Amino acid sequence: MGKVLKVLFGLLVLLIVLIVAAVIIVPMVVDPNDHKQEIIAEVQKATGRDLTIDGNIGLSVFPWLGLELNGLSLSNASGFGDQPFAALDHVQVRVNLVPLILQQALEVDKVQVEGLELNLAKSKSGVTNWDDLAQAGQKEMVDSAAEAPVAEKKSAGKGMGEVSIGGIEISGAHIVWDDKSTGDRFEIKDLEVKTGAMNPGQPVEFSLGLGLDSAQPALRSKVDLSGNLNADPKAGSIAVETLKLLLKVTGEGLPKDGVEAELRADLYVDQKAETLEVKNLVLESGELKMSGAVKGHGIQSSPAFNGEIKLAEFSLRQWMEKFGLPVPETADPKVLNRLGMGFAFVADQKRVALKDLQIALDETQIKGEFELIDPANPAYAFTLDIDKIDLDRYLPPKSEKPADEAGGSQPSSGKQTKEEPLFPVDMLRKLDLDGTLRVGSIKANNIRAEAIQVKVKSKDGKLNIDQKVGRFYDGALKGTVDLDVRSKTPKLKINQSASGIQAGPLVVDVSGQDRLAGKGGFNVNLTSAGQLVSQLKKTLNGKLDFDFRDGAVKGINLAKMIRDAKAKLSGKTAAVSNEPEQTDFAELSASAVVRNGVLDNRDLLAKSPFLRVEGSGKVNIVAESLDYTVKPVIVGTGKGQGGEGLEDLKGVPIPVHLQGSWADPQWNIDLGKVLAESQKAKLKEKLDEKLKEKLPGGLQDKLPGGLKGLF
Repeated sequence: MGKVLKVLFGLLVLLIVLIVAAVIIVPMVVDPNDHKQEIIAEVQKATGRDLTIDGNIGLSVFPWLGLELNGLSLSNASGFGDQPFAALDHVQVRVNLVPLILQQALEVDKVQVEGLELNLAKSKSGVTNWDDLAQAGQKEMVDSAAEAPVAEKKSAGKGMGEVSIGGIEISGAHIVWDDKSTGDRFEIKDLEVKTGAMNPGQPVEFSLGLGLDSAQPALRSKVDLSGNLNADPKAGSIAVETLKLLLKVTGEGLPKDGVEAELRADLYVDQKAETLEVKNLVLESGELKMSGAVKGHGIQSSPAFNGEIKLAEFSLRQWMEKFGLPVPETADPKVLNRLGMGFAFVADQKRVALKDLQIALDETQIKGEFELIDPANPAYAFTLDIDKIDLDRYLPPKSEKPADEAGGSQPSSGKQTKEEPLFPVDMLRKLDLDGTLRVGSIKANNIRAEAIQVKVKSKDGKLNIDQKVGRFYDGALKGTVDLDVRSKTPKLKINQSASGIQAGPLVVDVSGQDRLAGKGGFNVNLTSAGQLVSQLKKTLNGKLDFDFRDGAVKGINLAKMIRDAKAKLSGKTAAVSNEPEQTDFAELSASAVVRNGVLDNRDLLAKSPFLRVEGSGKVNIVAESLDYTVKPVIVGTGKGQGGEGLEDLKGVPIPVHLQGSWADPQWNIDLGKVLAESQKAKLKEKLDEKLKEKLPGGLQDKLPGGLKGLF
């Protein structure tokens, strides 16, 4: 037994002597710098590229088997310029032989890389400057595959133990991506990467910093990333805690000081369980602060996620101003000063749904849900509830310039302004939508409404909007709008009806002018076709009617117009009157037929204690002109609106002809003819009375018509 121990001890001493001799002798005998040309030749043979080694090659043997390279440069592919494909100032890699020999554990010292330069490019034809290297690598893989079975047999039963790395340190790296086929160019400058020691089951601190420049658009970014990484390859788990990303971007389209953002989170991934969890998620940019949490499962086989996101209330206007973003010009400069949001979400490969959506926009509260089904062939569904909103506050302010300066009139050259298409036909043909919008109260274009429900459905190029307004100027409004874009020419159908509405406040809010008063309703059934406003006007067809009671048409006093015309005809001065400029009515009704943009009305009827008004004529919607005749008949002169002084016109129709532009129509009354007819009627009446006095009773009625005409 003693002899055996002596032999083993001798072998151990011999091994130590050999190792010490290798440590001392090998570096003295073997100088890797003597083999530079051989290395260069092998690289040239394998890649067709020229390798330059300007610095020394360092070699250590024991206990750390290490390699140190300095001043390396690899030439670029043919046709990509003289700059090197890759260059390196310094790299050092060392492996501890003791644990590798004794425990088959791989212990790597800190890996150091300094001054890395990498120029990646693609030509206009789509060829990259590494395609030749990839082809060479594929050939080497094929050759290695043929020898693989032998190598596998030799290594069978052997396995590498634990792997640890003392850290990674990359400094001064510079990477360029230049794509001539698209014009894209990105440049990573001053890339710095640092990690702590990486041991199995132990967290690793890491940090990354870089500058990123892009050509289109011209932007310059500064990125800093840090955190603690804990990866367990055997368990298939990855955890990144206290993850922090800082981003600052300056350049084209951004404010002078740029835009800054910070992202913080804790990330956990379990590859075996296929789960992902993001906790303590926070995104901040100026006053904007978003927080939330995300969970995922089946992340490799069938990804599905759920979570919640919250946007803390902030001033959107101030945030946009701070970052130099264009703030929409609004009629009310106080809007966009309060915005907050929160929602829960569920998402998988077939569906994305937002639930418990809550939005605060200034004084408006919005609640609802949204769902997207099948992103490949998207179908949308939503439900939104808005308590109150004044949309006019968010519209651009009204211009105080004259119409010609504000762009409201045609150019002086007489050329027509080019019309823009009204309907996004391509989008509507693909749109699959089913939604409901409910609004407590709304103001838009100065029109007010309450208790609104709008249902929107769109599928296969057919859009339907069904709306009900429970309170609309003391009345109710309902109707449908149908748009069919399946064919080349869009087709539009409008059905609307209103009842019990107060016309006065509605007309004031719509036009800004007090032109009508009364209570009633209307019905509209119209169809049209076209993509431009002019086309829709020309193809407008259908019918409409309205009926209002106990009101007035303001701006026109028919009684005063008749008296003034009568005085002028008599050579007298029109009497001064304090009467309001309006024509009262107890009833006002009409119906019309629209044919190819021309409205034809034959039954306008207005009744008042003083007047009965009938009207008929046409309104050309295309030319925005009218040719219309109103026939008022004085039915009472002792009372009613302004009947005094018109006794001799009682019962005689007085035609008032309106024609020209409907914005400023011209009117005229042939009162001379009216008076002549009136006098003729009165003369006939007097003759009839005389005839009755002179002829025996009943004889007048028995006279032939021709004899009556003599009188």
